[in-house]
Amino acid sequence: MIKKMAVTGMMVGLILAGGIAGLEPALAAGEVKIGLSAPLTGDWAEYGNDFKRAVSMVIDKVNKEGGINGKKLELVIADSRGDAKESVLIAEKFVADPAIIAQVGDFSSSSTMAAAPVYEQAKMVQISPTASHQDWTKKGEFMFRVVATQGYEGPYNARWAVNDLKKKKIATIYINNDWGVDANKYFVGEARRLGAEIVAEEAFTPGEKDFNAVISKLKRLEPDLVYMPTFYADFTAILNQAERARFKPTVLANSSLFSVKTLEMGGRAVEGTMIPVNYFGSDPRPAAQNFTKEYKALYGTDPNQFAALAYDAAGVLVAALKAVGTDSRARVREGLIGLKGYEGATGPISYAEGRDPAKLLVRIMIKNGQWVLYKP
Repeated sequence: MIKKMAVTGMMVGLILAGGIAGLEPALAAGEVKIGLSAPLTGDWAEYGNDFKRAVSMVIDKVNKEGGINGKKLELVIADSRGDAKESVLIAEKFVADPAIIAQVGDFSSSSTMAAAPVYEQAKMVQISPTASHQDWTKKGEFMFRVVATQGYEGPYNARWAVNDLKKKKIATIYINNDWGVDANKYFVGEARRLGAEIVAEEAFTPGEKDFNAVISKLKRLEPDLVYMPTFYADFTAILNQAERARFKPTVLANSSLFSVKTLEMGGRAVEGTMIPVNYFGSDPRPAAQNFTKEYKALYGTDPNQFAALAYDAAGVLVAALKAVGTDSRARVREGLIGLKGYEGATGPISYAEGRDPAKLLVRIMIKNGQWVLYKP
């Protein structure tokens, strides 16, 4: 019995590591699945459902066209609830299923980074539409992203604030998780280098509801601009409370806020908010226009950048599978590295120079309750 238990334990460990010989033939022989890990419930559910809709679009389209080398793709969807521990459990389930060849997700950097060692050990590609923490793709060789990193977006926003908006006295409010700390660090570092005074850096715990103490402090400090690396639930709570306190600062934030939920939950309080995005519906490029048209026809609503980023993550994954086939998890990585001339809804994507693609950002703002192109 002891010997049997030991052998069983070894088999489970090998499956999780992707090291058992039978795993690759299972991929070749039958069904081909792609895993999707995203927050479908909780405060970030809108983001996760953007992922689900956009990735489903890509998979359905591929299957209508005959699949990959005649094999249909199946999407396996798991709700991470925005919880890093849940993302790890999902990763363990995904790598243990020999039919799952690659994974899309998760939404937050914290969840994505927590699950990374599991995917790396299994030699399974983990491609995140939105994980922008600078260090995530350094977790291994099978991590790819579609979004701009905070190492790029943070300094970009600092230059917007200091050079373009001429704001010199700045405060920040940021969510205290891996992503928020990273986003704040890169913005503050560049803003200081450009000569701005950072009068406050206020972190809050995910799920926090009462921001009145922070608002009172910033109201006394009278910053020229408040920078807010946050998500829509926290962001709208903060600005609604600020409005009640009669505090209406100039606000610059991250692409994380590009959602209809920001408009619905924020109302008047979020008017004037400025953010950069990886995608905007008025982008004239054919790839962007085609995506916008198809998404709206399917779901009856305009897509946002999270849907576009997820669409591109699934798109580059499918392109890689078409190039290298569906026989091996490890070869999917080769297919992504070898991509050339991929035109996505969020712009050209290439991993020739590394697994963090260069991105072009578009400036937008909230005006009259709508997201519109930013105009100085």
